[in-house]
Order: sequence, then structure tokens, then C-alpha cells
Amino acid sequence: MAETGRFAWDLLNSRVGRFLLKSWVFPFGLQVVLLVAVVLLTANGWGGGPGLSSDEILTLRKTNLTTLLVWGLWWPAMIAAAVAVGRGWCMVCPLELVNRGGDALARRAGWRRLPLAPWMRAGWLIVVGYVLLQVLVAGLTIHRVPHYTALMLTALLGTAAVTGLLFREPRSFCRSFCPAKALLTAYGRLAAAQLDVRDPQMCADCSTRECVSPDRRHCFEGRSCPSLLQPWARTLSDNCVLCLECAKACPYGNVGLGWVRGTQGARRPQRLVPYEAAFAMIAAGFVAHEVIGEVKPLDARFHLVAQSLHDALPAVDFAWFEALWFLGLFPLLLWSAIALLAFGVGQRGRLRDLLIAAATAAAPVVALAHLAKAAAKVSSWAGFLPLALEDTRGMITFRAIMDHSLAPPAALLGHPAIGGALLASIAVVAWRSRTWMRQALPEHLGAALTGAAVPAVLYAAVLLAWVLM
Repeated sequence: MAETGRFAWDLLNSRVGRFLLKSWVFPFGLQVVLLVAVVLLTANGWGGGPGLSSDEILTLRKTNLTTLLVWGLWWPAMIAAAVAVGRGWCMVCPLELVNRGGDALARRAGWRRLPLAPWMRAGWLIVVGYVLLQVLVAGLTIHRVPHYTALMLTALLGTAAVTGLLFREPRSFCRSFCPAKALLTAYGRLAAAQLDVRDPQMCADCSTRECVSPDRRHCFEGRSCPSLLQPWARTLSDNCVLCLECAKACPYGNVGLGWVRGTQGARRPQRLVPYEAAFAMIAAGFVAHEVIGEVKPLDARFHLVAQSLHDALPAVDFAWFEALWFLGLFPLLLWSAIALLAFGVGQRGRLRDLLIAAATAAAPVVALAHLAKAAAKVSSWAGFLPLALEDTRGMITFRAIMDHSLAPPAALLGHPAIGGALLASIAVVAWRSRTWMRQALPEHLGAALTGAAVPAVLYAAVLLAWVLM
């Protein structure tokens, strides 16, 4: 096995890592297990929830195993994984397997397929998918109704299969349609854990380059990179899903996965690409809505604009104005203020470039604030898991809680503990990222510093309110 080279710690040099590289279980076996789990969760949620009142749904969402696992545990865990290892979830995502199955079927049938349009490859459908998902969460509360969650899972599985059948690019769903991709790449901007080569010179001297060989592209194990990447030329915004096929294909054991030293290789500082920056800007509003919503006096003030719009047009449900506010109007005001402050500190340049620089610096701060909400949700929901495993549909537990014969499980941690931990993390990341910003954004440092500072102050103030709750 090669020396660790760029890595301070390399998973693939460990016993666990060697098992993963030698076993077909990773990632294929885990993807199959998770695909079966998704199908079972879809069936379990089907028909659950419609007809119940909004207050009843607030209880059922925690007692039904589908909504509990998808929204209460998996989604927060994916946010935590993104902060720690970027696209770590993609390693075992069952939707990649479904997409690959559609691609394989189309290849074997010899169907003529379409190329992804340039605007699709640019990632804008990913942003549209994320916004659409959040609009449905706000307007139709799909995250609370098991049946709607089942419909969402069905739509994701169907989209993964259809895009594999329609488009000839490998991993077309992961590349251009997955609504979580921008979150994973933008939130993982400062993640120390990366897939990279240990010794770049070994790759330069390699004569076979089996990790990119077309002859190995469709092998079951040890395929050349299914995303058509060059492992020795990784970037932070490429389409690597950490499947480790390149590591299995490399005859010299020169591919590692772990904590990369400093800013070498795949951790070279790099600004967000435009669609990722757009996601970070929109997510800043959504995350503000999420963390402020935990503090009722602040929540009422935050939604004054949405409430005013609803008062003017009472025929339209408040939830739609709420979505318009935190996904559109508030981000517009926030980033306009950031741009004006950047100009105020002497930053000049095209507005587009300034906003991308500011969003690049803000992304880790937004990610940590989102992690605070994720931690609060896990703390509140995790106690229901034993009950949901016994009563997967959740109706027996739901009725027992509603008639007060069963007390709902208490939260594992209070908001003060979670708020204090993430408040400190935001302060540390915002301060220590200055060096990284100077390397990645030297021409737009003023915009970057402003982009990091404004969200950091906003979220820190809200998390301080959590601490004082």
C-alpha cells in the first residue's frame, strides 16, 4: 500500500478501508439495502395523514416511521455528513443505483439517448429542485404528512430511473437533477475529508491509468470513474460521489479517502460555481427561517412581511407568503445589504463576481446554522424511534398521545446546549476561514469577508437567543 502522502489520516489505509475496497458490499450492497428501505418507507407512508388537522399532523409526523426517518433523522444526518465529508451521503445513495440501472438498461437496449443540455450541466435544475422542494414543504407541509412524503420518494425514484433512460451522460441524475447536490457541495466547502491521490507523481508516471480506462467503465467492481473524472485532478465542485471505484481500480493503491493536509489537492481553495452560489444565497434565507422559528418572539417579527402580505390577500394561505418571504424576498434583502456593505468597504467589480465571492465565504456559516436546526430536530424526534419501530404506521402511538394516555418522549438535548455548541462553531469557522478566503478569493476579499460576517452575526444572535431560552 502506498504512503499516505497528502493525507494526515487515510481511511483506506485502515483495516476497515481495506475491507471496503475488497468487498462488493461497498457501495453496491449498501445501496441495495437502502433502496429496499426507501421502497418500504414509501409503502409505509402511503395513505397516512390526509384528513387530519394541522395539530394532529404535528404529532403523527413523529410517530409514523416514514416521516420520522426521512425528515427527522435522515435529512439532519445528511446535513451533518455534508459539513464533515461533503458528498459522503452520495457514497451509498440508492438513487444513484436506480439511475445507473436505467442507464445500463438503455445501453443494453441500444436506445438513442439525449445529451444533457449545457444549462442542465450547469446545475440550475438542481437549484430549481431544491426551491420547489422547500415551497412544497412550506405550502403543502409534505414533511409532516406521511402520504406526501411517500409521493416525494416515489417522484425521486422515478426521476432517477427516467433520467438514466433518457440521457446518455453517466450519473445524469446525480449530475443535474438531484435536489440535494448543491447542499452537499456548498456545505462541504471546508470539509477536511476528501477523496484524492496520495502521490500525484505516481499518477503522472502511470502507464495504464485503469482508474479512467474506457475498457473498465462498465465493470461490476473496480470500474474506471463512472463520473468520467480524473482522480489526480479533483476539484471541490466536480461530480465525484465518493464511490471508491477509482480506488478499487488503481493497481498501486494510490487513491485515498480521509483528512487531506492543508489545502492540497482536492482541498485547494476554490470559489463556488454559480449554481452553488445561488443555492447558498437562497439557503441563507431558509436557514434563517428555520433557526429563528425556534424562538417564538423572534419568529413573529421575522415573518411580519409575510403576515402583511397575507393580511392584504387573506384568500391566499399564509404558508405561500411565508415561502415567498424566506426563499425570495428575505434572501434578496440580505444579499443586497451584503453587496452594499462590500461596496462600502471599498470592494469593486461585477456584481455577479462579488455575490459569488460573498456566497462562497458564507456557505460554511450557513451550513453550521443549518446544522444547529438539524441537531435540534434530531434531539426532538429521536426519542420517538422505538415507538415508531413498534408501530410503523404510527396511528396507535398517535392516538395514545392525543388522548394523553402516553406522554411524548422528551428531547435529548435542550436548545441552550445545542445553541451554545453551534454558536462557538460559527465563531471559530468564520474567524479561521479568513486565510482560506485570502487564497480562494484574493481579488474579492472585501466581498468575501462581508459575506461571511453578515450571516455569522445574524445566526450568532439567534443562537444566543437559543442559549438564553
